[in-house]
Amino acid sequence: MTTDTTLSAADAVFEAEQAVSRARWVVEEIQETITSALRVLDDAELDSAKAKLSERGSFYLEAAGEHLGRLRTRCNDMPDLTHGLFVHLNRASQSVTDARTLLDLADTSDPVIASEVAQLKPRIAVVGEMVALAKPVAQLAAQHVETAHQASRDVTALGLLEPVSLERSIATAGKELGRADEDVRLLGNVVDHAAASARESAGIASEITDNARRRMSEQSRDPITSPSQPAPRPPGR
Repeated sequence: MTTDTTLSAADAVFEAEQAVSRARWVVEEIQETITSALRVLDDAELDSAKAKLSERGSFYLEAAGEHLGRLRTRCNDMPDLTHGLFVHLNRASQSVTDARTLLDLADTSDPVIASEVAQLKPRIAVVGEMVALAKPVAQLAAQHVETAHQASRDVTALGLLEPVSLERSIATAGKELGRADEDVRLLGNVVDHAAASARESAGIASEITDNARRRMSEQSRDPITSPSQPAPRPPGR
C-alpha cells in the first residue's frame, strides 16, 4: 500500500464517520417528530372521548379534528427527514466501501501496515453492517408514519359528524405511530452502534494518517545516496 493509498483509505473512514454522525442527528429529529405526533394524537383521542360524554359533543369533535390537522403537519415533515437520513446513510455506505477497497490493497508484508490494517478492517466492517441494517428499519418507520398520515387525512369535515369514523382514524393512526416509534427506537440503537464503531475507526485512521505522514517526513529528510564517482586524474606530463 503506498502512502497515498493509506491516506485515501483514512480519508474515506473520516467521511464515513461524519456521515454516520449526521445520520444520528436526523434519527433524533425523527424520534422527536414521532413523539410530538403521539402527543397530538393523545389530545385527539381525549377530545373524541369527551364528545361522547359532553353536551358540547360537536365542540369536542371539532377540537379532535384540529388535533388531527396538527398531526398531519408533523407527518408532513417525515419525507424530508427520511430523505436526509438516506442521503447520509448512502454516503456512509459508499465511504465504507471505498475504505475497504483501499485497505484490501494493503501490502501486509510490512508489519506496521499489517497491524494498522488488522485493527481497522473489522471496525469499519461493523460500520458497514450497521448502516446496511439501518436502511430497511428507517424505510419501515417511514411507511408506518405515512399510513398514520393517510388515516388523519381520511377525516374530513363531514367525517367529524360521524364519531365512529373519527375514532377509527385515530385508532389506525395510533397503531401506526406506535409501530413507527418502535422502529425508530431500534433505528436509534443501530445508528448509535454504527456511530461508536465509526468513531473507533476514525481514531485508528487518525493514527494511520499520523504514521504515514511521519514516514513521508522521514523519507524526505534521508539523504539520497549515489555511487561515488572516481576522482579525475591529473593530466599526464
